[in-house]
Amino acid sequence: MFQWISALVRDKPNQDSKRRISPLGQQVLAHYGCGYVRNNCLIFSAEDKRRLRQRVKDEMGLDPFITEQLPAERLEIAKFHPNEKLAAKPAGHDHLLLNSADGVLRINGVQIPLHPQSIASAGLLCLNASLRTVEHQTIVVVENLAIMSLCHNWQLPLPDNHALWVYRGDYKSGAKAQACRDFIKRFGADKTVIVFSDMDPKGLEIAATLPFAKFWLGPKADSCQPLLNSRYASRMGFDTQSDALGYLLRQADSNLLSEPFKNLVSVMRDERSSLRQEHTYSHNVPLELIPIWLHDHC
Repeated sequence: MFQWISALVRDKPNQDSKRRISPLGQQVLAHYGCGYVRNNCLIFSAEDKRRLRQRVKDEMGLDPFITEQLPAERLEIAKFHPNEKLAAKPAGHDHLLLNSADGVLRINGVQIPLHPQSIASAGLLCLNASLRTVEHQTIVVVENLAIMSLCHNWQLPLPDNHALWVYRGDYKSGAKAQACRDFIKRFGADKTVIVFSDMDPKGLEIAATLPFAKFWLGPKADSCQPLLNSRYASRMGFDTQSDALGYLLRQADSNLLSEPFKNLVSVMRDERSSLRQEHTYSHNVPLELIPIWLHDHC
């Protein structure tokens, strides 16, 4: 709501503004008593916008006309507003799932041991906003949740054995894809960022679109074509990833991708099949780090 009002009051402050009728706009109208409906549109005069700006300042202590933004967290907005649901982001948006290759998280200047012998764990679910420093030099972003619990017993060709594993996130596990992306934006610039994904168009697109990602971890380049022809490969659902494949082909045509990564995209296009991470683990497929970009790319 705050962002909606902010955009409104900054739009031609000395003129009328028109908005389509929407649930959010109607909430503003009802809550603040500014504006009116005409011809199935919401109309706000210059005076309405001035009063609306003042009402928000009086109620929230924030000025919607300037660059201040409503706090993202419900706990923050609850400090000064009775409706915590006005927060910019829903509860749980910031959850991040972390694990590590050696069973120790090195964050915020402390070491946190994981992996008790009595129970298998996918890691620690924490708030991205609570992370101030990351002492790991290698970050591995993992596409599939089933793989997260394997990080401490799967021997992988990584630059160091203290790598931090971060789950990319999904819509149901609690860990969020946007939180992962925000985390990489914050801490990835001076780290070696690796994407460990399925060998399919979507997995390679994740690698190519993640900020600061330098390497894709997957089957050795010379084994990709035989694997995509093997009985463990899947052709099911390949056509649904046409947008991801199209993006990759455009990067290849622009000569932005490294040769091995570009060749993998070409083989995948020709074979029209995929290999999932679970199969690479179950069948002991040898893996290697493949550079994503021809030159440094952020």
